[in-house]
Amino acid sequence: MKLWKQLLAATLVLNLSTSSAFTPSCLKLPSKNLVRNALNQTRHGAKANAVKTWCRRNGRSFLVADYFGTGKSDGEYKDATITRWAKDAAALIDWLKKEHEHDGVIIVGAGVGGWVMLHTAQWRKDSIVGLVGVAADPDFTETLVWPALEDSVKAEIENKGLAVITWAGKPYTVTKALFDDGRKMQVLNKGPNSIPITCPVRLIQGLGDEEIPPERALELSDCLLSRDVVITYVKYGKHALEDYEDDFRRIYFAVEDIERQVVRQNWLRNMNRPV
Repeated sequence: MKLWKQLLAATLVLNLSTSSAFTPSCLKLPSKNLVRNALNQTRHGAKANAVKTWCRRNGRSFLVADYFGTGKSDGEYKDATITRWAKDAAALIDWLKKEHEHDGVIIVGAGVGGWVMLHTAQWRKDSIVGLVGVAADPDFTETLVWPALEDSVKAEIENKGLAVITWAGKPYTVTKALFDDGRKMQVLNKGPNSIPITCPVRLIQGLGDEEIPPERALELSDCLLSRDVVITYVKYGKHALEDYEDDFRRIYFAVEDIERQVVRQNWLRNMNRPV
């Protein structure tokens, strides 16, 4: 693992087998906030920048990464999958634990990042204390996008390995690898309480989401084993949920709420210890 620091930009570049580019702010550590971006965003998107600024102002640590095959990360996008991205996120968490001896990570996952975080949280359950999903869209490739594609587009994906589609009025490049892996990585198809995640989960979903049905948050809540799941619906909120300052404040409040729950749980655990 090769690691170096660009001092002026305060940017670390972590070279794993996947070479993910990421930006941390290592301040005081009540919790480390790891942001996973939406499908068509880099680590410099509006939500990532807003959370970074809030963390810096409030003494929290922050880390955000470009997905493999996007932004400044290495790799070809055609080879990127949910599995690859989730493993990259797990590797970043391992790095935090090894280099900073820090567990207590809260993952903020937007869009496809909400799908990625669900797998990472299962693989690193001892290090993750909470999840915040912003318009989280698990299983979207299989249950939403693929059924809506014309046969000619499906054939193009199968034969050429990728295609540019229009989804909710926006262009997306989708790949055969993403669809094939997405079928294997589905999380909503096994019934109630089937996702073995027990930490606090906060889901923020716009009722005006043009890409996924607002009911997706309810489906996810039903599948999570955790009893501490809170859904916040935003009237008229679009998929991006970054048009107004209040959209960002809901993320901050969700992180703070999880921190309070973690403190409470630790207090109760200590109270129940034998003297």
